[in-house]
Amino acid sequence: MRATVRGESVEASVVTCRMLNDYRPASSVCRIAIETTHGCSSVTFAVMNQDYPGVYVPGDSPNTYHSTPLANAGWYEEGQHGGAIAALMAGHIERTIPTLTEMQVSRLTVEIFRVIPLVPLRLEAEVVREGKRIQIIQARTFDEQSVLLSTTILQRLRLADLPVPDDATPPALPIPTPDQVENGVGDAWGVGATGKTMFHRNAMEVREVVGGFGVKGPGTVWMRLTKPIVAGEETTPLQRLVATADFSNGVSCALDFDEWVFMNPDLTVHVSRYPDGEWVALAAESTYGNEGRGVATGTLWDTSGWLGRSTQSLYLDRMS
Repeated sequence: MRATVRGESVEASVVTCRMLNDYRPASSVCRIAIETTHGCSSVTFAVMNQDYPGVYVPGDSPNTYHSTPLANAGWYEEGQHGGAIAALMAGHIERTIPTLTEMQVSRLTVEIFRVIPLVPLRLEAEVVREGKRIQIIQARTFDEQSVLLSTTILQRLRLADLPVPDDATPPALPIPTPDQVENGVGDAWGVGATGKTMFHRNAMEVREVVGGFGVKGPGTVWMRLTKPIVAGEETTPLQRLVATADFSNGVSCALDFDEWVFMNPDLTVHVSRYPDGEWVALAAESTYGNEGRGVATGTLWDTSGWLGRSTQSLYLDRMS
């Protein structure tokens, strides 16, 4: 990143970061309290040209976050992408809720109650079922007026070294690896106005393997986060996984984007293994009924093999 330190523009690596002023999308400059490799305690951070320090920036307390335009989805004039919110909540739980023994997340379900604007968010998380084998956590997201925006149920299971027979293991990776796929989706990939800063264009890199956005039917893509979910914090493997999982409906749409709405009000991810490395593959398929709803399903991989599955309920409607 470039920061202005005592009037001089310098290159610096973010160590910690929190918002000082109330950031709004129209702002071109925000004031951030930040510790960098230069040791400065406060800098003016330029947010021109999508140069945001993360999808979110930590607030004044450990459970508050400021949203940047990198969280934008393409469905709305201003509204957050479900993958961004899911990754934020997953990382917040990982960071704030301890376990009694070594565990990893086996399931995450996010329910989104309404369009989430680009406003400061407050997250609350609590253990609702404690244990050494299974732990269940509930988290909720609020805006500044304490309006409930989304909830998350997260299940952790204990880790164990239990090799299974070869004939019970998932198949080998059935698609080319990211380095074997040409990066050619461009900066207009996905839903949304050209030139607008959005999660899927400015915080993720996409490489299409089969089908993809704009091609009707099942699709397979490789995706990786190119920005931190939270500025100054290392993105976790779980965050990479759930951020990718939320793209199933868009990657596998069989409906005309100009005629149909097919939004997902929820996301469930079942996790067999955390990904190794930055890249996560998603093989997705959408099915629809005549009752105004459908289901999008996804299979998740990394370069070593199978990771898990995801599902999304789809709300269908005609464009007005």
